[in-house]
Amino acid sequence: MDCVMCLVHAEEDIEHLFFHCSFARRCWHDRILHARSVSRLPFFMEICIIAMWELWKLRNRKIFDGQAASFGLWLLRFKEEIRLQSLRLKEALKPAISSWVDSL
Repeated sequence: MDCVMCLVHAEEDIEHLFFHCSFARRCWHDRILHARSVSRLPFFMEICIIAMWELWKLRNRKIFDGQAASFGLWLLRFKEEIRLQSLRLKEALKPAISSWVDSL
């Protein structure tokens, strides 16, 4: 099956969807990796997992529910999920995550 997110007739597989798809790269890949290189964000792996999870849900809504996918929608849901998950963090770590999310 061709990727429904970038429409370049690339075969959709996990590697394409999360790492090579132009839509995915616009959403999270370069932005998060850049943030990692300039700061020591706590729970970096969880941030990546949340980014991919939100992309996966957006893809599924597009395929199964016919909903449009957009960068803005992905970003909104990504930020909401990061804020929700940050409730599990130690209080001392919350300002760094909050500041980073607000900068997106």
